[in-house]
Amino acid sequence: MLDTSTPNLARAYDYLLGGGAHFAADRALAGRLLSLYPRTGELLIASRTYVAGSLEQVARQGVDQFADIGSGLPTRPSTHETVRRVSPRSRVVYVDHDPAVIRHAATLVPPGVRVTDGDLAEPEAILDALSGPAPIDLSRPVCLVLAMVLQVLDPSAARAIVGVLVRALAPGSYLIVSVGEGDAGRLPDAVAPGGFAPEDVAFLFAGLDMAPPGVRPGPVLCATGRKPAGPARG
Repeated sequence: MLDTSTPNLARAYDYLLGGGAHFAADRALAGRLLSLYPRTGELLIASRTYVAGSLEQVARQGVDQFADIGSGLPTRPSTHETVRRVSPRSRVVYVDHDPAVIRHAATLVPPGVRVTDGDLAEPEAILDALSGPAPIDLSRPVCLVLAMVLQVLDPSAARAIVGVLVRALAPGSYLIVSVGEGDAGRLPDAVAPGGFAPEDVAFLFAGLDMAPPGVRPGPVLCATGRKPAGPARG
């Protein structure tokens, strides 16, 4: 049973993004966030807009498997809705480490879309979780989404974790990343001392072919890359 009286950060973000999976306590939390970080909603919307556009492009390249890590609640525009408009049979797995988010998210997704537990600090366990029921086939291309979650890490730790995940992906797979830049990335659940710079995001894509124009500048740094065939470069 959902606890609607205790505010939840993922549901507050859903409210700021224009979703419908929130309650009064979450809306009150969103108001407090905006009073402390007036650009919180702007940053979240910029990230989701970029990610949705990139997901659509990746789906049009024939990729039909998507793993959204640190997803929070599936909110508009959601990963599964975006890619299934292009490829209705796409497999989508949402991964989060908040039990309340997992329970709620499971009520929001259609059949064939999976919500599972996974801690970003344990990338090998995430890879194991992706191979669970209704599995992602890591021998075929997968699109990995890390949207506004890496800023809970310092850039060097983020690079190590992303490296573990990307090395497990088949050639032709994609990586989509968004993070807040510097102090703009300091959303309330972020602990990174100093945040990310554009070069930090570029390092995450070592060995990948980055889509033009590379790292998109702004208060939200965004980039997409494809894993090439053959030995990784970089």
